[in-house]
Amino acid sequence: MDVLGSASQVLLNLSLTQKREQTDIRALASGLRVSSAVNDPSGYGIAQRLQTQVNGFQQAVQNVQTANNALAVANGALTTITLILQRIRSLVVESRSDLNSSTDLANIQAEISQLLLEVNRISSNTTFNGINLLNGQFQTTAPTSPLSNSAGYGAVQVPSPLLNPDGSTPGTTVVNADGLGNPGPLVTLQGPGVPPPSTYVPNFITFTVTGYSANAIDPDSGTAVGPGVYVQVQAYSTNPAFGAAPLYVDTSAVPVNSGPLGPTFIPNPGSATSGSFLDLLDFTLANLTQQDVGTSISFEVLNPPPSAPANAGPLYVQNGPQEGQTTAISLPGVSTADLNISDISILAPQTVNYQNIVQGQSSSNNIPAADAEMRVDAALSQITQAQAQVGAQMVSLNYDANNANTASVNLTASVSSIQDANIGATVTNLTQQQILTQIGSSVLAQMQVSATQITALMLNGIGIGVGAGAAPIA
Repeated sequence: MDVLGSASQVLLNLSLTQKREQTDIRALASGLRVSSAVNDPSGYGIAQRLQTQVNGFQQAVQNVQTANNALAVANGALTTITLILQRIRSLVVESRSDLNSSTDLANIQAEISQLLLEVNRISSNTTFNGINLLNGQFQTTAPTSPLSNSAGYGAVQVPSPLLNPDGSTPGTTVVNADGLGNPGPLVTLQGPGVPPPSTYVPNFITFTVTGYSANAIDPDSGTAVGPGVYVQVQAYSTNPAFGAAPLYVDTSAVPVNSGPLGPTFIPNPGSATSGSFLDLLDFTLANLTQQDVGTSISFEVLNPPPSAPANAGPLYVQNGPQEGQTTAISLPGVSTADLNISDISILAPQTVNYQNIVQGQSSSNNIPAADAEMRVDAALSQITQAQAQVGAQMVSLNYDANNANTASVNLTASVSSIQDANIGATVTNLTQQQILTQIGSSVLAQMQVSATQITALMLNGIGIGVGAGAAPIA
């Protein structure tokens, strides 16, 4: 009987069973089937690569949430600026009443000026984690305005403060009423409407056909033009280069059906060269008749938008686990210069004539108030567009976060399928190993009992032989 060989086999099986039992216990204690490369080298490597992706997605979600918080700060500032601009507009509307005294207008202007300072303060002081958000450094496109043409600046038609004789709003399609001559628009811009910067000043300009005479005489030159209409040009600008006063007023006699005329100039007070002029608007004035009396049209001739900072560019946020998976965030500059409202005024201005000679104080603030109202309306539209852009980016970032969360959950499930222990199967297997361990231990114990009995029998047999008189072994 090979007792020793059988015992060794039992011990080997018992050792293997106990190792499997220890593996199951570790799996149940940690919840992991693969806790190190020893358990499953290839599975461990795959799980670690997937876990890297999971960690990347989870951090990307945090990045996106932080970016959303920054956009929320910017959106709050834009909302405040909107409220300020609404207040400024209400003040401008309030100023457009002849019941206001000069003191009333001065008080209104004082509040407007203070509110403009507040817009600039918000623009320069809106920060997130020490980063200025609304100073234009994260602006990816040039500032745009409803008053801007395709070049971003120039002369653009705007609703006139003076309506057509029938009460309708004037437009570029106003034509000769009697059908004579060469019908055409009241005013047509020449080229892009951008005069050379060296001679150009931004201004608000209005053309009005004020009257007709069968023997019209030009007020400036005294020239008789025969049957003609009187066209009044009012150009307003607070630009220091404009002249001796903010409002230029000139009336010319234009023969009927004898256009076109243009452009409009004003003597340049800042030049020592005789005959130097500032360009107010490059335009063509079409043929006019008596039927056009009362027609008017206005243009806002704009400054080029301010240049973005030299290092301007989008704000990048990584929204995925891999290098290059980023989203670009654009935030506008919202200073009063960006919004083209730095120098708005509702005060009644002084006027100059065609020779740039001061004529006195205007009796009305209608022109500067109209200019202010249009530019504030354009600024409000610009801020609304900026808020829409910020809101759209917040929506996009929310989708980024949702996508990253979904990917993280799915990848976590993949890691779990590789690493996590199957608790039910592991418990069953542990129970099996425990039973086998108990059986193996019992077998060893039984073999020990059997060996003791066999040994005793053998010894007893040897003892019996000696007692029968056999010779003792030397």
